[in-house]
Amino acid sequence: MEEKLKQIIKDKIKSNYNIDLNEIKLDIPPKKELWDFAFGCFVLSRELKKSPDVISQELSLLFNDVDLIASVTNFWPHLNIRISKNIYSDIFNELYKNKEKIIWNKESNNKKIVIDYIWPNVWKPLHIGHMCTPNQWQVLVNLYRKLGYTVIADTHIWDWWIIFGKLITAYKLWWDKNKLKENAVDYLLELYIKITEEIENWIDLEQRTRDEFKLLSKWNPESVELWKEFTSYSIKALQVQLDRLNIKADYNIGESFYEWLHFPKMEDYPDLKFTMSDIVEELIKKWIATKNDDNSVWVEFDEKTKIPSCILQKRDWTHWYLASDLAAIKYRMDNWNPFKIVYFTDSRQQLHFKQAFEIAKKASWLNETELFHAFNWFISLKDWAMSTRKGRIIRLDSLLDEAELRAKNIILEKRDDIQWVELEELAKIIWIWAIKYGYLKKSRDTDVIFDWDEFMTFEWNSGPYIQYAYVRAIRILEKSVDENVINSKISSGLPQGKPLQCDSSDAPCGCNDYIWLFEYSEEIELIKLINSYDDVLDKTAKTNMPHHLCSFSYELTKAFNSFYNTVHILSEVDEKKKLIRLQLVELFSLVLKDSFKLLGIEMPEKM
Repeated sequence: MEEKLKQIIKDKIKSNYNIDLNEIKLDIPPKKELWDFAFGCFVLSRELKKSPDVISQELSLLFNDVDLIASVTNFWPHLNIRISKNIYSDIFNELYKNKEKIIWNKESNNKKIVIDYIWPNVWKPLHIGHMCTPNQWQVLVNLYRKLGYTVIADTHIWDWWIIFGKLITAYKLWWDKNKLKENAVDYLLELYIKITEEIENWIDLEQRTRDEFKLLSKWNPESVELWKEFTSYSIKALQVQLDRLNIKADYNIGESFYEWLHFPKMEDYPDLKFTMSDIVEELIKKWIATKNDDNSVWVEFDEKTKIPSCILQKRDWTHWYLASDLAAIKYRMDNWNPFKIVYFTDSRQQLHFKQAFEIAKKASWLNETELFHAFNWFISLKDWAMSTRKGRIIRLDSLLDEAELRAKNIILEKRDDIQWVELEELAKIIWIWAIKYGYLKKSRDTDVIFDWDEFMTFEWNSGPYIQYAYVRAIRILEKSVDENVINSKISSGLPQGKPLQCDSSDAPCGCNDYIWLFEYSEEIELIKLINSYDDVLDKTAKTNMPHHLCSFSYELTKAFNSFYNTVHILSEVDEKKKLIRLQLVELFSLVLKDSFKLLGIEMPEKM
């Protein structure tokens, strides 16, 4: 409906002013009870050389012949629009007849998207910062797949550099195969800390680590086998933590893959054609990069871009990680030819990606492919610190463990009859998702303060608040006397009869704007939100901003709770009205569950 209204406004502007606007933006009016949408006329002011309030007054006279619109009011620079309420009967009818499509993925559009995220080190535990990029990333992976795209999800893991010389040396000195298999990330961090301390007191130990890295660089079989074990076991250990948040990549293609052609692949992905060295040579030949006398390679950008110069290759022929990302762009274009590549990293990488994107563009690798950096700002704790001397990080597994512990205490306060197995299940389903939703509801372009009281509550904009509304809805459906009622379809349209209410306070007024069947504004508001679901999905994908989907889920839940508290459902004596309201509850539950599925959050069956 919103898209249809935008087109109507666009056509009216075209026919009246001969101006073709590329995009029509509709806002939420200040008084939602009076109007449904508002259009700001500022965008026309410059071209027409008129004040926006004059334009809004002129436009308000052009919509009398539009069935979709009940009334248009100009309020200073805004055109405030009210939709005809009788249209919602048709909208609801169409929604319910096609309810199965809510949970379907759309047909394939034959377009591919690569989504890049997380960049973990194989020897570092995930920390509180990994509440950010992986969760944001997974929402867009889920969403793009629902919208019909083929998504390639790649972690671009860090599995290379001189740190492996230290790890291999430490492992040979203090090796413990069982600990490596049990949790490679924790064990490798332990080895790294230990050897870093020993280097201070052990003569020649640092040189030994350098020698070990040289052996690895020359593909020494023993060294390569240790690298393989460290990397494969670390990916497995990292995935254990990510599984708790419903996060799963298609590939974990490491930086080492782009550095050399000789290391074994961890998974089944296409072979590499161009190494980082090949990429550097290509950029030199295309006069994009410059090789200096000391073998270092630099890139300088046009002054108009305002991008500072950067280094691709150091004097010792090793590469900065910019070369790795350029090699990854080239690899992705050659093998998948995506129409878009989206990078989820923190905001500190903004300059890095500006440089990488500009170089890829100048190298003519992209065709029509869009490169998008969906950066996020930072997350910190309000009043609870669990940092340790191990790298001084707040570990993700500790954060999730604490969430489960707090959850159990909250549940026990509310339910003293709960069994232990159910307590364990609810703690995992509800409260880990509570902190996940608590983060995702924030815009990724703002810093987030992690507040236990805000995230873990049954009140207002929280995961448990929304989940509870879903449980309430399915309980209503389960309590329906006749199970066939909620599964039946409206085969002959809405019940016919006398209109229940005229939209005018002077009724009967002879107008056609009737609230047909739906007596309550709460019913109409719920239908409006359900009908806007596709628009919300498109907006979330267009901006790569998951918080739009969270905002929708919250607004939908509030509308349902208002509907539940105002309208008779099971107690309604009119069977036709009861049928429609049960079907509206069913639509609500389907849409809400699907939106949370996209967020990577499960819905409980009871709370």
